[in-house]
Amino acid sequence: MSKNIAIIGAGASGIVCAIELAKKNYQVTLFEKNNKIGKKLLATGNGKCNITNKNISKSNFHSTNSNFIDYILANFSYTTCKSFFSNIGIEFVDNTNNKIFPNTLSSSSVVELLYYEAIRCGVKIILNQEILSIEKKDNFILNDNLIFDKVILANGSSAMKKLGGTNSGYSLATQLGHTIIEPFSSLVQLICDEKQEYLDIASGLKIQAKINNTIGDLLFTKYGLSGSMILDISRDISYTLQYETSTKIILDTMPTFSKDKLKDILIKRLKIAYNKNIALWLDGFIPQKLTLFILKKSNIKKQFAKDLTKKDILQFVFLLKNLEFNIKSTRGFEFAECCGGGVDTFEINNKTFQSKIVKDLFIIGELLDIDGDCGGYNLHFAWGSGYLCAKNIDHKTLHNE
Repeated sequence: MSKNIAIIGAGASGIVCAIELAKKNYQVTLFEKNNKIGKKLLATGNGKCNITNKNISKSNFHSTNSNFIDYILANFSYTTCKSFFSNIGIEFVDNTNNKIFPNTLSSSSVVELLYYEAIRCGVKIILNQEILSIEKKDNFILNDNLIFDKVILANGSSAMKKLGGTNSGYSLATQLGHTIIEPFSSLVQLICDEKQEYLDIASGLKIQAKINNTIGDLLFTKYGLSGSMILDISRDISYTLQYETSTKIILDTMPTFSKDKLKDILIKRLKIAYNKNIALWLDGFIPQKLTLFILKKSNIKKQFAKDLTKKDILQFVFLLKNLEFNIKSTRGFEFAECCGGGVDTFEINNKTFQSKIVKDLFIIGELLDIDGDCGGYNLHFAWGSGYLCAKNIDHKTLHNE
């Protein structure tokens, strides 16, 4: 049985795959183009490492091949994930929305323990080594002179280029005949086509808002919109912007109040209008930055609350519940947490991750055309694909399915 394996990329999927293969006595060489392993991993969850999610389902993942994820979810569950990390010394703690973090709330502790485990199991880690070419003859030849029996591509995607995001995996897969579904940024902030003076007014404002029946955190910025809710919808926006010059979204900035309730509250507040300007009059109920932003977007030209008419209030309420933004672009791969698109999964065995085109070539992690929602889903897929690739790499019956 071929025992000499190269894994290209020491991100989440590559590290876990290397550990599990080394436990099975494979000779594993892990190549990483950066000067340390898990560089992108260090930034996940704002440095706290959102390892996984307690509530994982097929609906949390996206691909042109929707059934590809089924085997992974059935065989690498939350419990399996927790057991793997517990065995290397990482204990889980729950956060909001079923998000799971290491008990240290530190991504560096996750990377350090993964690194230690890889070394302990006998993985050979080569840093500052980028693999740019691959050829298959009797064996695989990397960079014209490195020879291996099997190769696992775990290069990741173009996302977060400052932390090592790369196109090299797409290039290597293409060199061996694989199809690439055009990558696009996902879990990324949105750039709005609003007047800069409007955006400056609201910049830094954090609120709970609603889009498409989903309520979440929203952050106004000098370039547009950010926050967890924006990241969640950014995949569809980014996909649309591949074919359209712009697209619109509508925010409900007061999702816990109906239009009628808001109207009644504002009319009642007129009794305490006195000589307050409109922003001060609403302060304590609506953030001043939001009020000033909506006034800029409206036809209301009055300065003082006492001068507002019922028509003015109705317009103000309408904008609170239907605040429209024209999205002209995203912040792109540089700021995206992950990518849609990637290696076509119809060309990959979803149990072993072996290529259906090239024997003994395996492709795992974010390089594949699979991406998840915000909340630990992308990391869960990365861990799971690496783990199952290693577990099933020598199961001939699975390779033939």
